[in-house]
Amino acid sequence: MKYVKNIIENYFKAHPMINDIKFGDTDNLSTYKDLKYPLINYEYVNSTFNSANENLNKWEIVIADLADDETEFDVIDNTNEIAQDFLKYLEKHDDVEILGNITIAPFSDNFGDRTAGVLFTVTFNAFRNNCLTF
Repeated sequence: MKYVKNIIENYFKAHPMINDIKFGDTDNLSTYKDLKYPLINYEYVNSTFNSANENLNKWEIVIADLADDETEFDVIDNTNEIAQDFLKYLEKHDDVEILGNITIAPFSDNFGDRTAGVLFTVTFNAFRNNCLTF
């Protein structure tokens, strides 16, 4: 899971349109006083393990920017493009495999600041061969 966390964080650190990266529950965004928009918040959701030693790791990603009634649609459109670029990057990444059919959902919310953007969940497929025999 640390490997996936690093892939997510390193991609957005290098992204020219992202000014801040936060890890953890989006409810905690309102506790930060120095947020720089546009930002990404990502968090680990859960893992599912099956008998074929495949481990599915689910991550939720929020891309947000400041918005008002006039700019909300443009903000959603811009953050949607950032999300699609990230998913294309993951799709072509040699060291990870993601499950397809990812829904990118728009939102408008108030995390202390009025924001809009997109939310999506990415499920990474990882083979775990540790402890196969004792």
